[in-house]
Amino acid sequence: MMIRSNFFLSQVQVERLREMSRESGLSVSELVRRAIDEYLVRLHKAKRNQADQR
Repeated sequence: MMIRSNFFLSQVQVERLREMSRESGLSVSELVRRAIDEYLVRLHKAKRNQADQR
């Protein structure tokens, strides 16, 4: 299930996302979802590594 969200991006961010969208054939929405997923995985790993070091 997808939930609609609204947020603000800078002009540069929008331009870069549109360029990446044209190059990849993926929608801007898909690129944003993938970027968020990647960020969340990295954050989870970093937190887990931090906990393991204690």
